Amino acid sequence: MADIFQEVDEELRQDRANKLWKQYGAYVIALAVAIVVAIGGYRFWQDYTRKQAEERSAGYEVAIQMAAANNTTAAIEALAKLAEDGGAGYGTLARLRQAAIAAEQGDAEGAVLMYDKVTGDDSAPGLYRDLARLLAVMHAMDSTDQATLVSKLEPLLVAGNAWRPLAAEVTAVLAIKSGDLAAARKTLGALADDATAPARLRARATETLKAIGG
Repeated sequence: MADIFQEVDEELRQDRANKLWKQYGAYVIALAVAIVVAIGGYRFWQDYTRKQAEERSAGYEVAIQMAAANNTTAAIEALAKLAEDGGAGYGTLARLRQAAIAAEQGDAEGAVLMYDKVTGDDSAPGLYRDLARLLAVMHAMDSTDQATLVSKLEPLLVAGNAWRPLAAEVTAVLAIKSGDLAAARKTLGALADDATAPARLRARATETLKAIGG
């Protein structure tokens, strides 16, 4: 009888953790994309001549404004063009934004395919290839088995990777979704104690850890 109650308790903890992820998951994705938008222009400005940079920057800004104004069709067309002729710089940003729009429209599969294209593009900067890998996993959580997704995250979990803390958090969420709360507690505990991780992420790890009885 005690085992039954323990099983029910574990399920309740898992449910609370899943609800927390639903609450914070969209924020994590939005934050990651915002980082790209914020630093993209500066990073890629150095890759091209001034004229090329100005043209591509202007094209990207126009596409973003279209998307913000809910002129999605025009935004997608502008981003597709930039993805083709924008080079490794703005072309990469355009593909990331295309994927984000697909996700916003409920096309998780299309978003994952676009993110995977960025990940597999050897000409794209490593920082953004890694981000695309992370976002692809986050959007494939409900359609791909855990082992495949965890394996996909492994390159991001090495020391020094800019996305390591977020990748660790997603790894913990995958463990929770599969019912492996022990693995989730271990990962979240390490993340909560990681002085190199952002404070807000450490706070989320602590809150989730409490929700699953850590």
